[in-house]
Amino acid sequence: MAASILVWAHLDSRARDLIKQTATDDRVHFADRNHPSALDLEKLAEAEVVFGNIPAQLLPTCQKLRWMQLESVGFEYYNNLLGDFPNLTISNLKGMFEWPAVETALAGLLSLGRGLQRLIPAQGEQSWIELAVRPETRVLRGRRVLVLGAGSIGQRMVRLLQAFECETHVFARTSPDADVRTPAELAAHFAGSDVIVCCLPKTPATLRLVSRPLLQSMKSTAVFVNIGRGSVVDEAALIEVLQQRKIGGAVIDVTLTEPLPPGHALWKCPNTVLTQHTGGGYDDELLDKARLFLKNLARYRNGIPVLNRVDLQKGY
Repeated sequence: MAASILVWAHLDSRARDLIKQTATDDRVHFADRNHPSALDLEKLAEAEVVFGNIPAQLLPTCQKLRWMQLESVGFEYYNNLLGDFPNLTISNLKGMFEWPAVETALAGLLSLGRGLQRLIPAQGEQSWIELAVRPETRVLRGRRVLVLGAGSIGQRMVRLLQAFECETHVFARTSPDADVRTPAELAAHFAGSDVIVCCLPKTPATLRLVSRPLLQSMKSTAVFVNIGRGSVVDEAALIEVLQQRKIGGAVIDVTLTEPLPPGHALWKCPNTVLTQHTGGGYDDELLDKARLFLKNLARYRNGIPVLNRVDLQKGY
């Protein structure tokens, strides 16, 4: 049976063409997500299926909506509205970004450890600074690492760190893959780790979980990495420990405010790599989003549960 589909996702021409060529039996409308027209909103109200993250305030207008495929892993935008839509299925892109995200984390860690933050600008200046940089370089091999979160990104992070012969520990409240669960255990591992990698989603339980006391307890040489959500961290406290050089550095992909505004303190924090929420990006990202949507669309048509269905109670 043909479905009325509204595409609200950010896609390139390749991804759009793939949907047009594949969903030929359906009524597909591509909306202008940045400047929706009256027709776009009319089609949204009629849609049975939505591909993309529609603004939360528009969800109450979607009385015919049965399934929404998000173009993200994050789901927090809709938490306060779901009680009104008990029959709505929402799926996300869980697992799609694990490789690029962990590669970003490792790139930042290795950049800090091997002095690339100083060597790359020196190359542009044609300045040979070997004797200044070499004594300060560090190796990742054998370090003690605490990974926050046991989802697909956290698990992939652990596997890659093991190739560096790191001692890895995982914090999660309920996952069987975690060995750190309680607040006391978390505090002990924060104080004893060389690297802390945050892969946690935004939920009420994770809000400012990485608190000022935890950040202040870190080793002076330790590095904090966040490829999860900015809301998980007390950002003001993180800026403080970085500015005062109380920790060894940070790799920050996500921030409380995005885009990060000019003049924000994080821009100039020492020993800090800002990757500007590019952690999940790669050249075929938009095409792969369309491929997953179409794979789930085939399942939806055939009455098979869609992949990556979000647990509406947990929020991920």
